[in-house]
Formats: sequence, C-alpha cells, structure tokens
Amino acid sequence: MPASPTLLARIRAEFSEMPGLKLTMVQACRLWNVSEHACRDALDTLTRERFLFETPSGAFVALPSATRMLKVDERAARPSRCPYCQHLNSVQIERTITGSHASATFRCSACGKIVAANFCA
Repeated sequence: MPASPTLLARIRAEFSEMPGLKLTMVQACRLWNVSEHACRDALDTLTRERFLFETPSGAFVALPSATRMLKVDERAARPSRCPYCQHLNSVQIERTITGSHASATFRCSACGKIVAANFCA
C-alpha cells in the first residue's frame, strides 16, 4: 500500500519548517501518530525521492537541498508542468549546462516529486 499523500505532505512540512530535524522511526511514529508500517512506507518514499536521508544510525534528516528547494521564491523559478500530477509552477532546484547539453531538476510544489529534464542545444 503506497504512503498517504496527506502524511507525505505533513512530513515534508515538518522537516521544512524545522531545519536540522532528526527523527528515529519510533520518534516519527509518535510525532505523526501513525503505525510503524505506515511511517516506514512514507519515510521510504521520501528517501527514494531524495527529500530525506537515512543516517547509518537509522535516523531520518532532510537533505539540505530539499529544504532550500521548498523555500525558493516561486516567482524566480521558470514555470514548468509536473509530468506526474500536471501541476504548473513547479519549483526549479538546479540548472546545469555542460557543453551543448543543459539539464534542469525540479521538485513539484504540489506532489513533491523530483523531475529531471534534459535539453540539447
């Protein structure tokens, strides 16, 4: 069973509002009042999306770029459409230009998924 979008949004919000937050599985279950199975699914999803990182000791922390991305002024980012949820105005994370190739990475502000796009000149 996939993680609840509501729980995912709540976890993203907590980690974004409290930079440096570090939680073990037990602490996360208690904080969000969910079962260990539901919490594990949500944290694994956010780890796969590279929003969270699981430390060797088993604690979860937000990647520094993940919290910065969510605080970017959306007006400064160029609008784009998320291929997963079709939301417009995803937040641009990073733009890289190598020779005749350019790539941009986005985090959708609606569903939170990371989207990479490559362009050739």
